[in-house]
Amino acid sequence: MNEERPFCVGGVDVKSMAARVRVAGLVVAYTALADATNACDAVDEVVVAADDWAGAKSLLRSCGYLGIPTRATSGRIPADAVGAALSDPGTVFRRRFRADTPWAPAEKRG
Repeated sequence: MNEERPFCVGGVDVKSMAARVRVAGLVVAYTALADATNACDAVDEVVVAADDWAGAKSLLRSCGYLGIPTRATSGRIPADAVGAALSDPGTVFRRRFRADTPWAPAEKRG
């Protein structure tokens, strides 16, 4: 992370990456967040399907994510992220920011 811009990773402002789409009565929420370690460059892309944005935020918090945006700023979500979220609504899926890895369920915390 950039110390002058703490939510900037590799020149990308991850705080502006919150997105939401509605599919089959569910809200698919996608964003990039600092993981529970809050270590330098410990940023995950996360996606979850929930009843609404508030429900998605609650699910993200249960996995230890911090600084969850209060609203989406976009309606653009990668197709593979939507597919992961809809494969098991209510489960938070994660992968390292800009990694070319499959989506994996995030662990619940505390």
